[in-house]
Amino acid sequence: MTARVRLVHLLLLVPLLAAVCWLALRARSLRDDPAEVLRALRASSGPALPEAASCGATLGGTPERYDRETLYEFIDGAADAYLARGFERCVAGTFASSTASGEPLEVAAEVYRFSTATGAAEQLAAERPAGAHEVVGTAGTVSDGTVLLAQSGRDLFKVTAFATHGEAAPMLEHLAACWRKEHPNG
Repeated sequence: MTARVRLVHLLLLVPLLAAVCWLALRARSLRDDPAEVLRALRASSGPALPEAASCGATLGGTPERYDRETLYEFIDGAADAYLARGFERCVAGTFASSTASGEPLEVAAEVYRFSTATGAAEQLAAERPAGAHEVVGTAGTVSDGTVLLAQSGRDLFKVTAFATHGEAAPMLEHLAACWRKEHPNG
């Protein structure tokens, strides 16, 4: 019995050939950079503190998280101003490190996510300490040596030193640099 190729057989091959061509074209295109995908996932998941180990510090305990409903538990008196500027979520923790002279230093670190970058910028302007100056080499960052505020996109990073000696400023600036490196677009 001789097999003859019929039109029906050729029509059955068309979807198979189309699938092979589609896969071949997809295989040639560049894939997304895994690091960029990870950064995008982190940004969409909410605000994040810098990684303690990469900053040469330790993080005391598990970071606390707050949303629009629980912000009053964290900053009772100022919560209304945050909410009015579009506050969405917050993460807070305490970092510990040593100063250049070897003294232990603890700082409170908080990252606030707003619905817009404008909301974050307005909150930075409202909380800017009277004696604050721009941190050299870091746009959108101000500090008075004991409090540092940095904005990146919709996120506002706030670090407050528990001690007021002059060696706090370098640690605050270092934490801000680590945060910006890990979360460049908030």
